[in-house]
Amino acid sequence: MLRRLNFFFEFFEKNSILPFYESLTNNINGQIIYNENTEGLKAFENGLCVCVVNMIPPYFDFKIDNRNKLYRAFQVKYRTGFIMDLSQYANADEYLKSHLGSRHRKNILSKIKRLESCFDISYKTHYGAIDDLEYKFLFEEFERMIRDRFKQRGEEHVGLKRWNLYKENVYELILKARASLFVIYDGKKPISINLNYHFENILDSAITSYDIDYAKFGLGNIAVYKKMEWCFQNDYQRIDMRWGELYYKRLWSNAIEEYKCDVVYNNLFIAMPIAFMVARLIIFKKFLFQHKILPFNLSFRSRQKPSQNVESNSSPSFKIENLTELPFKDGLSLVSLEDKKFEFLRNPVYNFQYSNSEHSNNINIYRVNNDRMSYIIAGKSQLQKLVF
Repeated sequence: MLRRLNFFFEFFEKNSILPFYESLTNNINGQIIYNENTEGLKAFENGLCVCVVNMIPPYFDFKIDNRNKLYRAFQVKYRTGFIMDLSQYANADEYLKSHLGSRHRKNILSKIKRLESCFDISYKTHYGAIDDLEYKFLFEEFERMIRDRFKQRGEEHVGLKRWNLYKENVYELILKARASLFVIYDGKKPISINLNYHFENILDSAITSYDIDYAKFGLGNIAVYKKMEWCFQNDYQRIDMRWGELYYKRLWSNAIEEYKCDVVYNNLFIAMPIAFMVARLIIFKKFLFQHKILPFNLSFRSRQKPSQNVESNSSPSFKIENLTELPFKDGLSLVSLEDKKFEFLRNPVYNFQYSNSEHSNNINIYRVNNDRMSYIIAGKSQLQKLVF
C-alpha cells in the first residue's frame, strides 16, 4: 500500500507528527520535540506500507523511530520552497533595503502610502482571539476573493477542494495561537485576507488572496510586507511561502531551498525495494520537470481544461474620457458603490483614486440620466467619464 502525505497539511494544519517519526528538530532554535502520536502506528506496522511524505522544509529534521528497527526511509529532494529568513535583520525596512533593493523598496512603500491615502486602511492579525461572527464573515469573504481572482485567471484554486476543512478547523487553531488570519481592511470591509499557521518562530503563509477591484494597489506585496512587520515585532525568524513558482515568492524570498521528501517503509524485505523504486521515480520526475518535460501539479493553483467550463473574467469594457467640468447636475443621478447594481464600477473608480491620490470620502459617482451606460467619477480636482 502506498500513501502520500503533505508535511504542511499534517504538521502545520493538523498539528500532527506522523507516527513513524521519533522526534522533530527545529534547526532555527535547536528545539527538539518528541513525538507522542502513535495513532495509526499499528496499521503501518502490520502492512507492507510505503509512505511518501512530501514538502518537508529544510529548517526541520525528523528522526525516524527505529527503536524497534521497524522503519527506514529514503530521503530525496523534490520541490523548491520559498522562504524568507529574517534572522539577520533588525526590522522589515532593513530586509527591504538589503534583499529587494532600492527600486522595489521604493515601489512597495509608495503603494502602501497610496493605499492609505485613498481609503481608511487598517491592518489586523487575528491571532489568539477572534469573534465567531467576524470569523464566519471573513471566511465567506476569503472564499469569494479566491473564486473571483481565479475566475479572472481562468484557473482553479486547489485549496477550495479542502475549504470546508479550513472553515471547520481554523477557528479553534486561531484561539490556540496555532493559526492566524491577517486582514487588510478598507473601513470595515476586508480587501485582503491571508491564512497563516504558526510554530514557535516560524510563520507558514498558507493561503493568500485579495479583492481584485483593488488590484492596482498591489495588495499582495503590501500583505507580505505587513506580515513581515508583524513577524519582526513578535520575534519570528522565518516566513515560509511554500512551494509553487510565482514571481512574488521569488521576489521576497532570500532562502530558496529544496524541500525534502521522505519515502518511509516498513522494514520488511518486500517493502524496501518498493520504497527504493518509489524514491527513484520521484528523482526521475524531478529530472523531467527540470528539463521542462513534465509540469508539476502540486501548487495551490491548477489550470483548468477547457471542458471544465471555467468562466474567464467578464468585466464590462468601457472607454474613459477626461472632463474639465461637471455637466449640469439636473442631468445626473448620484449612485453608490455599496449598491450591488453598481459594483462593476468599483474597479474603475478605485483605479481613478489610485491615479489621482483621491480619498474615497472625496469621490462622487454620477449616472448620466439620458445615457444609462455613462457614468462620471468626480474627485476634488479631476473628472472622468466612463462610457460602457
